[in-house]
Amino acid sequence: MNNLFLDPRTVRDIDKVVDRVHQSLDYTDGAIRLLEVRDLLKLDLKYYRLDDPGLIDEVIHKLKVGAKQVIARPGLLVEAIRKFDLSALFVPDRKRILIDDSIPDLKKRWYETHEIAHSLIPWHADYTLGDDRTTLSQGCHERIEAEANYGGGRLLFPNGVFTQHRLSSTMSLARVREISKHFGNTITSTLWRCVEQSDELTFATIGEHPRRPRDDKPRIEYFVRSKTFATQFANITDTEVWAWMLEYCGYKPTGPLGTIDLNIQDVNGNSHVFVIESFSNGYNTLTMARWTRQTAISVPVGDRRILCP
Repeated sequence: MNNLFLDPRTVRDIDKVVDRVHQSLDYTDGAIRLLEVRDLLKLDLKYYRLDDPGLIDEVIHKLKVGAKQVIARPGLLVEAIRKFDLSALFVPDRKRILIDDSIPDLKKRWYETHEIAHSLIPWHADYTLGDDRTTLSQGCHERIEAEANYGGGRLLFPNGVFTQHRLSSTMSLARVREISKHFGNTITSTLWRCVEQSDELTFATIGEHPRRPRDDKPRIEYFVRSKTFATQFANITDTEVWAWMLEYCGYKPTGPLGTIDLNIQDVNGNSHVFVIESFSNGYNTLTMARWTRQTAISVPVGDRRILCP
């Protein structure tokens, strides 16, 4: 799945509500403390497990998808969670965030922030459970989720200080790991933000280990591109990236998997050199590519050929 780019007006509207949260918290630098965010917004956080009968006691009397009521009794929440394969959700009328306690701890911070973003974006109140194929089109559902992802990213990586850290040195997976520790977030969410917010030609993928793929998982789950890359290299797909990974990635289960300098042609047929590197964190393989230079081309002039940059 490719990352979606929001229109400028939507970005401005989300930025405003997120900036107000940072200002209210007197944020300056470092990791955002989600407990303080929840206290500020008067949000409640609960964890659930589908095999825990206490879940029903923690839930609301009604729940909606769009304008459609899908839960008339609290007990139906379990069925809804299973139907939509939910790991987290926000319940607007109870101002409650529910998170599946069985997901890894490192991922809970992102899930919680994603649901906080749903609570912050005013027009999301009726669409917190996603697409039930009747109240929301797939395109609308993807847009709503993209907006929550953007809002969550802006909340965890405040724009001003994050930009300073991102531009302070050449971007690499090692630098992404350093930034992730500074802001207290996962490497995956940090990589996504570093690439999507970049003005440079860069992309990242999140997915399977190329030498150890699982049959029930997509080879590349997310193909994250900067706007400039998405425009100039609209011809490049995640299928091609997967083929490149098979050329240079090693077999070890975790850690750095390999690096390659690769010539990639843009939509105009011009060739560019990218440095591409991959790293496995045990859950996913993270790949990042960064433009280094345009390849010189050979042009015939009479009976000679000259190199042009």
